[in-house]
Amino acid sequence: MDLTICLTLCLLLVSSLYLALTRKCSKNLPPGSLGFPLIGQSLGFLHAMRTNKAEQWLQERSRKYGPVSKLSLLGSPAVFIHGHSANKFIFTCDANVLGNQQPAPFRKICGERNFMELTGDDHKRVRGAIVSFLKPEMLKQYVGKMDEEVRDYLEMYWHGAQKVMVMPLMKTLTFNIMSSLLFGI
Repeated sequence: MDLTICLTLCLLLVSSLYLALTRKCSKNLPPGSLGFPLIGQSLGFLHAMRTNKAEQWLQERSRKYGPVSKLSLLGSPAVFIHGHSANKFIFTCDANVLGNQQPAPFRKICGERNFMELTGDDHKRVRGAIVSFLKPEMLKQYVGKMDEEVRDYLEMYWHGAQKVMVMPLMKTLTFNIMSSLLFGI
């Protein structure tokens, strides 16, 4: 029995060495670590986001690996680019050079046809609608409507009240403001 265990371990060792030495590795990959399988850098990034230190996390990554590096987020490998040259590259490159594909978990959460997945004419149409919705003159109108809604709400539910349950009232107020702005209700 000891001989079979020894032979099995030797066979596993030889096969893993063979696979490690013969596996093709692309020389065009940027530096960086993919981290643990499936986890990658997701936990570190999420912790930085929760503690409002995402910018420091990104700066540290850029300082450690340079402005272009590989990483793994949400179980998917990704490329991290940082700096002015990265922005210039993204906004000026041809659509054939840079692919816009979100990780599978992101697509499962947001759907296959979310804004981040759109390309070509669909992307232009949706982007135009969003840009028109966020124009400065439109934002001024929204602020006026929000101010009116908040004043009415304070007068109706909070003025003269001895005790106010803030959380449910704020949820309702937020929903009412969103309904008013988005749907005109």
